[in-house]
Amino acid sequence: MKKLINILLLLLAINVYALSIEEENIATVMKTKIDLVTTLLQNKEISKENKSKQIFKTFDPVFDYPLMSRLTLGKQWKKLSHEQKKEFEELFTAKLKQSYIDKLDLYTDEKVIIKETKKVKKTRIKLFTELIGKEENFEIIYKFHKSKKNKDWMIYDVEIIGVSIMQTYRKQFAGILKTESFEVLLKKLKNKVN
Repeated sequence: MKKLINILLLLLAINVYALSIEEENIATVMKTKIDLVTTLLQNKEISKENKSKQIFKTFDPVFDYPLMSRLTLGKQWKKLSHEQKKEFEELFTAKLKQSYIDKLDLYTDEKVIIKETKKVKKTRIKLFTELIGKEENFEIIYKFHKSKKNKDWMIYDVEIIGVSIMQTYRKQFAGILKTESFEVLLKKLKNKVN
């Protein structure tokens, strides 16, 4: 089960590619990009380092890392200086990427099927997908929002078998901040990405 969760996390990282996605094209664009990256992962001739570079080039434009960083800190975000916010965002983004790199070897031949999109609010859309494994299938929901900054639809959270990635990090960071300073949290993040 742990291996399957790790594969799900890996696929979260690699399943998207777009410079901008219009609302009516989210499912189509995502399907095309998922297929492209799956092909990349199946290519045994490409090194892990080159795969990770291509994957980041693929998904970076569609993930809203600044918003994800704010969501993981909740109310604590407002208390930070501009410099602290910037440092946290850089470290949190690096941590996410490092966790994906660590899981590259877990991918075998799993497939992802696009099921449907559902507009839940004027500026919120959920893309429902399903990971087809050898023994079990798992639902993955990509949560998009319409960015006020660039008007693109971007991913701000992902639910894997009912668990929100952002809520998981938020609980983890809140637990640390209950007993430790923000500087300690930054130090822990630095240690994980170095």
